[in-house]
Amino acid sequence: MKNRAFTLIELLVVIAIIAILAAILFPVFAQAKEAAKKTSCLSNSKQINLASMMYAGDADDTLVMGWNSGNVIRRDADGSVYRTWFPWTAAIQPYMKNLDLLLCPDNDNSFIKAANPIARTEIYAPYGYNYGYLGNFQGVDPNGSGNYLWTPISATAVNRPANTLAFAESVGVNWADAAHATVWAQPIGPIVEPPDAYLSDHVFFAAGWGTGDSLTTYYDFPGYGGVSFRHGSKFKAGVMPDGGANSTFVDGHAKFYKAGALAAGTNFSPTQSGTQVYQVTPSNYVWDPRN
Repeated sequence: MKNRAFTLIELLVVIAIIAILAAILFPVFAQAKEAAKKTSCLSNSKQINLASMMYAGDADDTLVMGWNSGNVIRRDADGSVYRTWFPWTAAIQPYMKNLDLLLCPDNDNSFIKAANPIARTEIYAPYGYNYGYLGNFQGVDPNGSGNYLWTPISATAVNRPANTLAFAESVGVNWADAAHATVWAQPIGPIVEPPDAYLSDHVFFAAGWGTGDSLTTYYDFPGYGGVSFRHGSKFKAGVMPDGGANSTFVDGHAKFYKAGALAAGTNFSPTQSGTQVYQVTPSNYVWDPRN
């Protein structure tokens, strides 16, 4: 019996079918990969929050610092000694014992240059702390450094711990120039700031969550210092993002939140100035521990 080979037409049909299947499956694979990254980040967020809770348990129920900078000696892996900030990421590290928890596979901050990888990870981690409300503003340093002074509040001072934000995903930077030649983070480490411009009764930050300037497009939505909705959306000026951010709360639970949910209780819209964003329904507002 003579063997029969495939004809050219049959081969082309098989190739066409494979190409169609690939075109259908590749987006599915991409979505599955993105879902895995989001889940990994959610797990990291949960571990970070648990570490901060253990820190509070050993600190007489006091939450991680609202501000701490200067005069801290650190030793690098190669033995070199340097003086640096002491961010909240370093304060809770004894309870995590793993710097990789401060990294999110969906965050690209490769433009950040730091002296060593430890400093880069701890100071520019892509998870931000709700420092404006969980810290207590004490005024300007009387010693003349020009720094604001903060002391963290007690966990028992939070009226609704299940509805008060502790950490949310951020870009890890809260100021830089357009060329990224200069990049800066708060001495407390990576932060997130609330939708309304007023962080407390005494502190006003004009950036808020309003329309960003040219710097905004280099970071996240809606502006530097704001939450990064990097899962499922890219920054578009004046447009509410489709994606969301993994967020954790003072009671310890973690959840994926869309922009509208984190801005709940305010009049926020992506086309207005940050100075015009304010609370309208405090009971829906997830940032202030006093509500």
